[in-house]
Amino acid sequence: MEMKFHQLRPGQRFQWQGETFEKLNPLLARSTESGTQRMVPRSTPVSVLADGTAAPPPAATRQVPDIQAIGRAFEDYHRSSLYWLERSDGTAEAMAQAHQALATARERFLAVLEGEGKTASAFPDGNAD
Repeated sequence: MEMKFHQLRPGQRFQWQGETFEKLNPLLARSTESGTQRMVPRSTPVSVLADGTAAPPPAATRQVPDIQAIGRAFEDYHRSSLYWLERSDGTAEAMAQAHQALATARERFLAVLEGEGKTASAFPDGNAD
């Protein structure tokens, strides 16, 4: 089947000038034999191969979390760890309380890394120091 190069989807294979190519982006194609890349004008007629299936669409781009938010979340986790470590008297109840608080702080930190969380303090009643 004949098509113009610009009508192909990225990943789709086609024949052009006696060679098989795979479309990389709106301007470039890569030879499947040699691996070399060539610029292909948009209006160039190409022959789509019968098995010229397109690659699956790219995965949804993940939002990159704000570096300051990551830093604040990490500092909060660190301060929380120190707070609960210093507060612990070694009893089973105190250790269980510390484990729970640190698990919660860990979940908040990981949520910030995923771009889903806010950096609320892990300290009870605002005891930051």
